[in-house]
Amino acid sequence: MVNEERLRHLIKMAQFDTNDGKQCKPMTQYARKDYVSMRLLGSFVTGTICYGLLMGMWGLYATEELLAKLNKFDIQGLVMTAVVPYLVFMVIYLGATWVIFNMKYTEGRRKVKKYYNNLKKVNQMYEREERLRTSDHKDWD
Repeated sequence: MVNEERLRHLIKMAQFDTNDGKQCKPMTQYARKDYVSMRLLGSFVTGTICYGLLMGMWGLYATEELLAKLNKFDIQGLVMTAVVPYLVFMVIYLGATWVIFNMKYTEGRRKVKKYYNNLKKVNQMYEREERLRTSDHKDWD
């Protein structure tokens, strides 16, 4: 006979494994601080590369302006044109990364907790059935 309650829990667990299992795996392996720090490091690298590409495209567009600043030896103005926007961009980008991955970690931990609760319930059902089965066998002996 099929235990419908156990089957419901097993189906929920299978759905988690197929839908969210791989995404939530880091939430079980890392603490929040470590998980978010890893994501921030990756975002720092990608943000810097992205900003460099944007500056390269802007440099191609504004070649005349750049050459005029270099001819005037306005290196400070040139650096301020590149560094200040970079810092603003990175603060916004890393701030968004921090918020997003904190939310993802919280949601992932919630899903993992539900998964483990289902696992615990299924395990308790199996243990209860095993106790009943062994007590039935003892009565027959």
